[in-house]
Amino acid sequence: MPKYVLIGLIVIIGLFVGMNVWSKLTEKTKNRSIASIFGVIMIGFIILIALLLF
Repeated sequence: MPKYVLIGLIVIIGLFVGMNVWSKLTEKTKNRSIASIFGVIMIGFIILIALLLF
């Protein structure tokens, strides 16, 4: 039970720190980070599909 409380606290604190850092970034950096996140997700889907097919 206590580990779930710690995980919840880490997630909440991480979100608040992320929001604080996100507001201080420039538009160019925000666009690059969003593009890189979607790129990682796309590569993950391609790897998953490749593993399921072969």
